[in-house]
Amino acid sequence: MPALQRVREQARQSMCAARIRQQLLSLNIYAQDNQTKLPVLRINTGWLQNLTVTAVNHMLDSGMTREMFFCPSNETHKKYSMIVWMHHMTENPAMFDQYWDGSRFINYDSSDRVIAGYFFILDTESHNKAPITRYGSDSGDKIWLYNTQTPRPSERELVADLTMGEPKDGTKYGYQFGHIAMGGLVRSGVYDTTSHLKSDEEPTGFNVGFLDGHVVWRPWNPPKMPEADANGKPIPRWPGNGPDCFW
Repeated sequence: MPALQRVREQARQSMCAARIRQQLLSLNIYAQDNQTKLPVLRINTGWLQNLTVTAVNHMLDSGMTREMFFCPSNETHKKYSMIVWMHHMTENPAMFDQYWDGSRFINYDSSDRVIAGYFFILDTESHNKAPITRYGSDSGDKIWLYNTQTPRPSERELVADLTMGEPKDGTKYGYQFGHIAMGGLVRSGVYDTTSHLKSDEEPTGFNVGFLDGHVVWRPWNPPKMPEADANGKPIPRWPGNGPDCFW
């Protein structure tokens, strides 16, 4: 990566971390107003980018803006942020203003959800997600979060950068990270991407935000982070129902 490009990406990484801190604060404010409960989904969608519309409006009311839900390094979200943002409400751009007034969602049901530009390490109402993979280097267990009364909040991951891989032979790590088929968005011609990329075959790393409000940067450095299998292929934290997810 050329020097100037590297400096610009470092600046975007810092801006991204600041956006995650704002999300952590807004999620904690949401929990304070909802008997410590975080905005878990009713169903297991298989995607970690989903938040309820009710939660998103609450977070917007607490001081966030729509732009804060997206990473400044994610080129897909820069170009198609409104299509991603409105996908679960309507796929017709001519109808966006029937559900979004420019600052918050309108005309929605409590079960409606929004696609944001980060992973949310949130449980479901029925606690039916597959377990998160624990690496040997982890200091403790990895869990889906349900409320803010979880023990050891400084160790509990809540928000993370999008780092997604689809298996692909012949690549450096057995994955491609830059062209991800993301459910129904493909109908709109939109493919998602890992946010911080060195190339389509390799992320640079990812910001991870914790329940207590702090954020750390984890460089992509297999087999240390993430850990790898006997063949050197990175082990995902969670396979989901789509791309493998790393954080």
